[in-house]
Amino acid sequence: MPGGTSAVDLVCAQRDNIPIALAVMMSMGVLLAFSFVFVSPGDEAFPILVIDAALIGVSTALFLGTYYYCTKRAMDD
Repeated sequence: MPGGTSAVDLVCAQRDNIPIALAVMMSMGVLLAFSFVFVSPGDEAFPILVIDAALIGVSTALFLGTYYYCTKRAMDD
């Protein structure tokens, strides 16, 4: 499919910026861990905390997978 890899090329061109995004995600995870200390499951903020944890987890996994794929792709070229 012509042009099908153009989006992948654009994402992999930003490979040098992915570690910065991962550092931001990890710092958000540390701040989230502090929130778990102060929020108990009965509080009103608990569902938001769980949603935030899911978003941070999925985003971190996505960035790690993208970084791994783009690094592997660059090594193959």
